[in-house]
This record gives sequence, C-alpha cells and structure tokens, in this order.
Amino acid sequence: MAISKHTPALFNEGLPDPRLQQFRMRRLQVHNWGTFNGLTEVPIAERGFLFVGRSGSGKSTLLDAMSALLTPPAIVDFNAAAREAERSGRDRNLVSYVRGAWADQQDSGTGEIATQYLRKGATWTALVLEYRAGDGRVVSLVRLLWISGNGTSAGDVRKHYMIAERPFDIAKDLGGFDLDLRKLKQKLSDLHHFDTFSGYAERFRDLLGIDNEMALRLLHKTQSAKNLGDLNVFLRDFMLDTPKTFDAAERLVSDFAELDGAHQAVVTARRQVETLLPARAYYNDLKEMHRQRGDDEALKLGVDSFRESRRQALIEARLREMDVRDRGLLGEEAQRRAALDNHTERLAELELQRRQQGGERIEELEREQGRAEAERDRRQAKRDQAQEAAQQLQAELPGDAHGFAELVERAQNELQDRQRASAALDDAISDRLGGKRDDERRFGEVRSELEAMQRTPSNIPAPMQKLRARLAEETGIAEAALPFVGELIQVRSEEQGWQGAIERVLGGFALSLLVDDKHYNDVAEWVNRTHLGMRFTYYRVRRNDDAFAREPSAKSLLHKLELREHVFESWLRRELGKRFDYECVDAKQLRNVDRGITREGQVKHPGDRFEKDDRSAVGDRRRWILGFNNHDKVGAFEREAQELAKRIASCETDIARLRGQRDRDNERRLACHELVSISWNEIDIAAPQQRLSDIGATLRDLREGNADLAKLAKQIDAVRADIEQSRRTYEDVRVERGQLVKERDRLDRARQQSRALVLPSLAQAQEAGLAERLQEQGPLSLETLEAHMRQVSNALNEQLSSSQQDLNRIENQLIGCFRRFIQQWPEESGDFTVSVASAEDFLARLERLERDGLPQHEERFFDLLQNQSKNNLLALQRHSAEARKSIGQRLDEVNASLEQVPFNRGTLLTIELSDRRLPEVGEFHLQLREVLSQQQTEQRELAESQFTVLRQLVNRLGSQEGEDKRWRELVLDVRMHVEFIGVELDAETRQQVEIYRSGAGKSGGQRQKLATTCLAAALRYQLGGADSQLPSYAAVVLDEAFDKADNEFTALAMNIFDNFGFQMVVATPLKSVMTLEPFIGGACFVEISGRHDSGVLLIEYDEEGKRLKLPERSRQQANEPEEAEA
Repeated sequence: MAISKHTPALFNEGLPDPRLQQFRMRRLQVHNWGTFNGLTEVPIAERGFLFVGRSGSGKSTLLDAMSALLTPPAIVDFNAAAREAERSGRDRNLVSYVRGAWADQQDSGTGEIATQYLRKGATWTALVLEYRAGDGRVVSLVRLLWISGNGTSAGDVRKHYMIAERPFDIAKDLGGFDLDLRKLKQKLSDLHHFDTFSGYAERFRDLLGIDNEMALRLLHKTQSAKNLGDLNVFLRDFMLDTPKTFDAAERLVSDFAELDGAHQAVVTARRQVETLLPARAYYNDLKEMHRQRGDDEALKLGVDSFRESRRQALIEARLREMDVRDRGLLGEEAQRRAALDNHTERLAELELQRRQQGGERIEELEREQGRAEAERDRRQAKRDQAQEAAQQLQAELPGDAHGFAELVERAQNELQDRQRASAALDDAISDRLGGKRDDERRFGEVRSELEAMQRTPSNIPAPMQKLRARLAEETGIAEAALPFVGELIQVRSEEQGWQGAIERVLGGFALSLLVDDKHYNDVAEWVNRTHLGMRFTYYRVRRNDDAFAREPSAKSLLHKLELREHVFESWLRRELGKRFDYECVDAKQLRNVDRGITREGQVKHPGDRFEKDDRSAVGDRRRWILGFNNHDKVGAFEREAQELAKRIASCETDIARLRGQRDRDNERRLACHELVSISWNEIDIAAPQQRLSDIGATLRDLREGNADLAKLAKQIDAVRADIEQSRRTYEDVRVERGQLVKERDRLDRARQQSRALVLPSLAQAQEAGLAERLQEQGPLSLETLEAHMRQVSNALNEQLSSSQQDLNRIENQLIGCFRRFIQQWPEESGDFTVSVASAEDFLARLERLERDGLPQHEERFFDLLQNQSKNNLLALQRHSAEARKSIGQRLDEVNASLEQVPFNRGTLLTIELSDRRLPEVGEFHLQLREVLSQQQTEQRELAESQFTVLRQLVNRLGSQEGEDKRWRELVLDVRMHVEFIGVELDAETRQQVEIYRSGAGKSGGQRQKLATTCLAAALRYQLGGADSQLPSYAAVVLDEAFDKADNEFTALAMNIFDNFGFQMVVATPLKSVMTLEPFIGGACFVEISGRHDSGVLLIEYDEEGKRLKLPERSRQQANEPEEAEA
C-alpha cells in the first residue's frame, strides 16, 4: 500500500485557549514494524483519532508502536487487549515486530512448526511519535531497533532512543542509515541520544509534563481498559504508589545481616569459650599432676638416700643404747665373778677339811657317782626315743636285746617300703596341685568372661572388651561407636549347625574393631602411643565405601549370616562379600570348590590350601564370638564354671587326703629310722642303775659312820649348789655381753657399709615428704625399717603408675579441646598445634575471649539489637501506618474527580474504602508490636530470646520460598489490606443505587463501564496536576475499549475523558465508529492484504456534522456483526 500523503490540514486545529499548554499526539511514523513494511505515516488529529479496521488488520500493531515508545520495557505488554478472552501468553515482542512475524507454518520435510518472517538478515526498525502543544512546542520520540545478522532471539535486538524537540522525519533524518550508530549520532547531533529507556523516559516525562513512572504504567494499561475487570487490582496497581514498607523491610533484612553477624560473633565467641574453658581446668589439673608427679618422682629418687639416713640414725641410737647396756653388764659381770670366786674358795676350804678328816674315798665315789648318773641319763633319753618310735609303729619296746633286734629288723623293712610309697604320694600330690592350679586359672578366666558378658551382651572375649573400654575412656569416644565385627554378625537360628565352622572362618575378622572415619585420627594416635599387651586389629571405615555388588554363590556361608542394622552395615557387607564368600559343603564336595568349609570345621582356602584347627571342639560355644547377644555363651561358661568349681573342690579334698597320708607315713618312716639308728647298749639302763645303787650304798656307809664328815658333806653340797648358781648367773651375763658385742660389731659394720654407699643428698622437700609417708607406716625401728620403706616405695610406684594413666587421660581430654577448636575454627588457629605445647597459646586466646572478645561482641550485638533493629522495626511500622493513611488521601482525590462527571444518567460513582482485616496481616502487626515491646527491656539476659523472635520474623521477610514470598507481599503491601468498593449514588439525593465489588457478578459491559470510569478518574489524578487544571500530557490510547459497552455508556465515557481534557486515540472496529465520531477529529482505516501486508487509509472528517465522511455502504457494514478477532 502506498504511503498516505494526507496532512493534518484535513482536521480542525482550533482549540480553546486552556488547551494550548497541552501536549497532544500529532503524528505516528513506523518503518519496518510488524506487517507494516517500509515507511508508514499516520497524522493524528489534535482533538482525537480513530484507528478503524477489522480484527487482524494491524490496528494493535500501530498502538504497540506507541507502547514501545512510551512504556518501560519491563512492563510493556504488546497486543494486551486481544488476549482478554483467551488469557493467552504473550506472542508479540520486539523480535516479532522487527522481523515482521506474520504466521507459524509447518515444515513439510521435518514437520516442525516455524515462524515466518517478512524481513530476514540484517534489518532495522524506526518508530517516531510526535507531540505538539498549542503554543508551538514540539517533542518527537524516536526509537531505533536493529538486528545485524540472522538472529531471532531477544538478545539479538539492539536498541537506541532519541528525543527531538522538533519534527522528526524518518525518510529524511534516517535516510542512508547503515546500522552505524556512531555516524548517526554525529548526523543527528541536535537530538538527545540514550542507550537505556530510563534516561530517555526521564527526559521525555520532563518535556511532556508526566510526573512519574506510575502514569506511564497507567497509560499503558489504558490501552487494554477492558482488561481492568478487578477494581481492586486496578486501583492498587495504577492509583497507589508501592508503599515504603517494602524498602523498610528490605533495610530490616539487610541490616539484620549485620545484627545476625554480630550474633554469630557472640555465638562463635561463646562456643570458643565453651570449647576452651574445660581446657583451662584440664591444663591446671595437668600442671598440678605434673607437679605432684615430679614430687613423687623426687621422693622415689630419694628413697635409698632417705632409707640409709634413717638406717644410720637408728644404728647410732641403737649403738648408744648398747654402750649404756654394755657398761652395766661389765659391772654386773665383775660382781658375779667375785661371788663365784668366793664360793669356789669356800668349797676348796671345805674339801680340804674333809680330806684332812679322811674323806678322800667319799670324793672318789662321788665323782664315780656323777659319771654313772650321766650315763644313766644318756641311756634313758635314748630309751625314751626308742619307746616313742615303737609307739608310732604300734609296738611295745622289748625288754631284752633279742626282742629289740627283731623290732629293729621290722623297722628296717618298713623303712624301705615307706620310702617307695612316699615318692608315689609326692607324685600324686604334685599331679593334683597342677590340676588344681590349671582349673583355678581357667576358673578366673571364666569368671572374667562372665563378668564381661553380664555387663554387655557381647560375645567378644573380656580382655578385648577391657581394651576397648580403655580406648574409649582415654579418647573420649563412646564405646557404642566402636563395635567389634563379631557384635554386628550372627548366624541365623535355622543354620546353627554351621556356626562352629563359620566361627573358624570369621574368627580373626570378628575380633577386629570398626572405627568411623571421623574417629580414625584419635584412635590411631592412641594405639600408636599405648602399649596394648596383646594383638589388636582395627579397620578404618569410610562411609562412601559402597556395598559389594557381586552376588554370593548359592551355598555361600554369607546366606547363613544375619547383620545388625548399623551405620557400618554396608561396609561390613562389602567386606564379607570380598573376603569370606566360602561355600558350605561336605568333605567330598570340598575338593571341587575354590573356597569352602565343612560342618566339621575343615576349611579350603584359595590356592588348594586346606586347614583344620582342632585346638578346641568345633561345637564349643565358649569359643564362639559371633552374635547379637551372649545368652548361649553365658550358659556354656556358667556350666563350665560349675564343673571347674566341682573339680577344684575334689582336688582340694584329694590333696588334703594325700597330704594327711604322707604326714602319717613320714611319722612312721621317722620312727623306723629312729629305731634302726639305735643299738641295744644305748638303751639298756640296767647296768648304770645297778652301779649307782652300789655307789649309793657305799657312800651311805662312809658318811653315816663319821658325823664330822656328814656335816662337812652337807656344807660342801650347799656350797656346790651356790657355785652352780653363781656360775650360771655369771655365764648368763658373759653370754649376754658377748652377744651385745657381736651385735655392736654387726651394727658398726652395717653403719660403715651404709656410709660407704654413694647416694645423692636429700632436699628438704624430699626429706619431709618421705618422713611423712614413713610415719604413716607405724612405729619405726631397725627391724621394721626395710619393710616400712618397701611399703613407701611400693606406694610411690603405684601412685606414679596411676598418675601416668591420669596424666594420659587428662592430656587426651586437653588435646581433644584443642583439636575441636582447630577443626571448628581453623582460620583462627594460626600456628597452633594439637599438642600440650600449644596450651599456653590456646589459654591466652581463651583469656582474650573472656576479657575482650566476648564482651565486645555482646556489647555490639546488644547495641545493634536495641538501636538499629529497633529503628528499622519502627520505620516498618510507621510506613505501614502512613501507607494506610495515604490510601485514604489518594482515594479522596479520586473521588473528587469522580464527583465532576456522571456515571449513569442522574448518578455519580464514588469509591469507598474497607479494611479487609486479614488474619495474616493482623498476626504480622501483632508480632511487630511484640518484638518492639520486648526490645524496650534493658535486661541483656533477654537479648537472646528477643533476637530469636526477631530472626524468625526477618527470615520469613527475606525468604525466597514461594509461600513466604506470598506472605511477604501480603503483609507489606498495605494496598492489599484494603478493599475498594464502587458505590453508585443518586446525584441529587446521594442515596445508594448500586454497589460494585471488583466487578463481581456484573456483566462484561458493567465491568467495562466501571473500569473506564475509574480509569478516567485515575488518569485525571495521575496526569491532571493540581487545582483541577488540565493535564499537560493529553493523549490517551484505547484499544477496542468499548466493544462490550452500549452506545449510551460509550458516549458517556468519551464525554468523561473529554471533560477531563484528554485527547482520545482509539482503535475500534466499524461497529463503534458512529458512537465515537463526535469525540474525535479524524480517523484512518487499517487494512491488510495477503495476511502480511498492512497499510492505512486516512478518512476525512466533517467538523460541522462531527462525522467521518464514510460511504453509506461502510456505515451499513458498521451495523453488521464483526468477525471474531483473529
């Protein structure tokens, strides 16, 4: 279609003077826009303009060109009016307009749907919208769009904006444009150039008198006024500004990050203090234990020196005592010697007198009598021995030599027999003692096992359980986190016949400890530094190890196993499958498998290696270690314990019996030996007795015959008795003194030996400490010194051993604190190491945290909580209240505009405001008040609870979750807290005629009428300025706005827009032309041919008749039904 050459002179340009300051749309130019190929120019009448045409002809395309020039890209919605019915997605965009998309067709070859474009390759588009004011001012808005290559994506479209304060002509000003923007700027240097819409919009709004972007949004929405069915949505989005509550909430969330950081710093500092605080006590304990241990070690080193010093002191004291005693004994010895000498001299005098009186024969007989008595006594003693021996043999001692010889012969024979029997008894006793020792040792082992099994349900041997308990205690790891393999496996109850054989295969593996990867370092360090005293195997279990994938063979022992549910189950299943997939077979089948076992316990390993370990019976439950509980094993051990107790008691009985028999045999053997060693002459007392009898008779005769001799004899007997007594007392003293001398010599040698020892000198603390410990042992003497010092030394050894264990435990706990600190805060650990050597550094850090770090963090946190967050909360609360107040004020202004125009004949429309009282909004404001009321307190101990409540609120305000975002929009958007109700009033009586709640339940025409009326008032409000002045910007574009309204309302609505001083630019089908004619000053007809070539034809306007000069046929067609919109 050729470009129209009509000029604005066709239209009446005379306007009342008040309109001279208004900018009105005067000309639209498009170049390569949609289905408008080349340049199309549409002059627009100053009073108003109609774009007339059938659906799909291109009317909306031209209106979208205006939108592309006036509307922010983020909100532009092309062809919105055509989508009201179907609610379809956006099918038009800059690419489709620049390229000239006109159809979607299916490719015959591929079957794919492809968009058909009019313009391919490099192409450019220009849009120009010219505004003029009655005072001669001109503003031309220009937008350039171009695609350099063959692209069809939004990113391929380049854009440039220009504003000319003069008429702009595409043909003239853009002639020769070759997509070189730099050259274009040089050519059009008198224009304002912009690369972004924001700067461009700010400039043209200033020039055209549009106060804010909200007005642009409303103007764009006006194009699809029939889509304004929801009064609430319309008024909220286009009449009311976005409340500042969103900014306040954003500041609250943003600033909360600082508060949260301060809180996190407090939490971190507290956690660091909590982590290191036990370390201080541990370190103090460790230092005290080291000090105490050093003292004990010093005492241990001083034991020998102390003992010898005490020994020397005791010897010195004893020697002093002995010197005193020796001096006393020396005097006593001299005294008793003198007495003995006196008695001896007296005896000599008496014996001399007796000899002088003829007593030589008596003296000779007395001497012989003494010899005979001595011989008698000797033989009697031997006879008594023989008599006792005979009684042991249940025999009488014979009275003659022949009978005694027979008794000796009998004893000799029995002695030989008893010697052989004694050896047999010794062997029997030794055998019983050996058996008893073995049974007692085994009984102790069984008792230990039972005690261990009563503490835990494990079948693992007691020594292994004790080792695990020690490991757990000294590393701080829970025993439950350190299972043995055997505790996680048991043989299924229906397969018990195979358990003994399975135990032989899995035995070593079942005694292995499983260690989680996170505990590995602690366990490895402990095992490395500890002497275990036994063989110990453990496995490091990494959680990312997958269970084995290979299915075990049908006869595999793995099918007979049951695994406990445990975090190590997958690892254990993999390990079993990899190492213990043995087939359960009989002896014959064993030859033909790679790995297998028999019920009897014979095992075949890979490589034709066979093994059978019968050191214990295959069915001995006491040796089994697999199972989730130990009921059966406890029973087996209890039965063994009972049997062992019986055997031990039987052994004790046998040993007592055999020992009794051996004692009795020894007594008889000694008796026999006694008799064999005695001759008859040694026990025959008859001859000495006869001789004594003879001597006694002779002495009586001699003494009784001489009275003087008898008297002397009595005196001599008395003196001899005195001599004997004096000799005994004298010898006693001499012996005692001799023993004293020997003891003194011994002590003196001991003193010299002690002094000769080279020993370190004792410190005062050593002396005092050992003296105190020695005093605790009881009274001290030379005799008890060794025993007491041995007790002291043993106690020190035990104390040192125990303290070493305590040191290890405390050191592990201390190092555990350091390790946890470094693991949690590696960036703050610097050069610290997990060792006691870094203790001072760690504790210095703790002191700084307690003195400075934590108080400072708490002070900053409390300050931010009480001030920053409080201010933000108050701002949020204030903006919410102000927004609610602003809504009422804005509504008053809109209603003032609505008062100026009728809604229906004889009625007015007013908008009333109603609070929705949404529960979520109420809860939100209640929560705000609660948080603020809590923040009035100065009690810092409540700060944590305040922060928790505040964080819950802020987290939800800042959340990106769908539900939280919906909630955030609801509680912050004060516009959503009210409902707008349209109330139709009688213009005279002000009585209520009808109520409109967001168009609910109303017909399409009624909704459109309500929307258009509110739209006019909204535009008047947004563009009208103050004091009811006419808007500086007058052009209002409507796209088929009155297709569902009756003629009366259409005229009424257009009168409303006209009274408000707006220039109406309307796209409409033919059927609405006659109603709209009186309110415009010109029109054009838009048509399309071949579905892809649009053009315009200007229509002359009759100013007097206020009608378009249409052919009668066209007017008749205007009354015919319109085709459905394509």
